[in-house]
Amino acid sequence: MIQIPLRYTPNPVRSAAGGMSRAHVCTDRHLDRDVLVKELQDGVEMRRLSDEIAALASIRSKHVVQLYDVIRDVSGNIVGIVEEYLPGDDLNSIIPLDDLEKFMRIAFAIACGIADIHSAGRIHRDIKPGNMKFDAEGCLKIFDFGLARAASDEAATRGAVGTDGYMAPELCVDDLDEARFTQAIDTYAFAATILKLIRGSLPVSLRRVPPTTDAQADFTLQPLVLPQDVAALFNRCFATYPHQRPAMADVRDLLGAHILRDRHRATMIALGHAYELNASKRGVNITLGQLGTLRLSYDGLHFGIVSASGQVFVNNVQVQVPHRLPGACVITVGGPEYGPKRAHITVDVSHPEVVL
Repeated sequence: MIQIPLRYTPNPVRSAAGGMSRAHVCTDRHLDRDVLVKELQDGVEMRRLSDEIAALASIRSKHVVQLYDVIRDVSGNIVGIVEEYLPGDDLNSIIPLDDLEKFMRIAFAIACGIADIHSAGRIHRDIKPGNMKFDAEGCLKIFDFGLARAASDEAATRGAVGTDGYMAPELCVDDLDEARFTQAIDTYAFAATILKLIRGSLPVSLRRVPPTTDAQADFTLQPLVLPQDVAALFNRCFATYPHQRPAMADVRDLLGAHILRDRHRATMIALGHAYELNASKRGVNITLGQLGTLRLSYDGLHFGIVSASGQVFVNNVQVQVPHRLPGACVITVGGPEYGPKRAHITVDVSHPEVVL
């Protein structure tokens, strides 16, 4: 057992051993809060602890457990880490979910956490309900980064590593073979995680080696009826080939848009006049002098250009109409040959924050 610094008072009743590390719930005497002190089990590679430290030190996300401190031995070697302590049960304790709004918010929080992990250049490699908990304020957090790796073209592992039912097809290799992987393995595990949230258990097809998908893993056929575009995107997360799976940032953004349906607002300024789109006013025609008319619309999720006269540019890039607007931008109507007669429309989009 490592020598725990005096500032952390162990609580033996709440300590537990398991997995790659031994965990001790302690009280930080300086800050008067519970923390989790983790040390490696005997025989476990030091690299696992180093990978966890590197991952947590690089990620800034309210949906990822925080790293507070590292513990060194007398020789200066890192032998343990101090993490945020998450009380209570993991995500398995709340399944299955039959409330669509609650499901969408939890799926959004998970997607946010994984997207933040990926934006930091990391791969979690063990996404599953058992590695997620809610903190004391009810914020979902992802933990257990013992398998985390940096995302690179050289990312690989010898043999299959992960949890049955959550491992992407490309990870299911013989022990002597090398499995190459990308951030897309977390995307696949995300789909398995949220499927379990709906069903309460994973279908047999996902536990095969390699896994397959059938009607039981089809998000359009689940007892919880999801928006059509959300179900379709979730199904893409189960794609056999990694490059066919969506980025987690795209999953996060679509879920966030649905949670905030009809709460967005856009203000447009054209030729000295102000126009607004919102849930009460779905469409607007903007007259652009000799260039004709531009029509914009709001479908409750996104703002877009429905029709326009002549060439249309968004942030100086020519687009084809109809076109979804990226957010705050400048729309220009008319080709360069119109010179100063081209019409410019500023678009300011208000995106309320998703409150979980």
